[in-house]
Amino acid sequence: MAARELVCTSADVMGGMPVVRGTRIPVYDVASAKAAGASDKELLEDYPSLTPETLELAILYTEANPRRGRPRPLATALPEGTRKLSVRHVRRR
Repeated sequence: MAARELVCTSADVMGGMPVVRGTRIPVYDVASAKAAGASDKELLEDYPSLTPETLELAILYTEANPRRGRPRPLATALPEGTRKLSVRHVRRR
């Protein structure tokens, strides 16, 4: 129940993507970063408006409410001359 109260969805904020209430932090981005191996400390540094409790609730929300649709295939290797910036972005060196 607390996780549902933490997350809000509005067409005016991030195009209707679920975000942490009072912020523009998408809960699925937080969960993706955690799944990719980011520590709680790193996430709290990257998103200073989150607390350890809100971080835990955001991840709990995504587990209880998975994204709809077909999952994206996992890339086996990055192209030569690139580095991983996040789950969605790759930059050439």
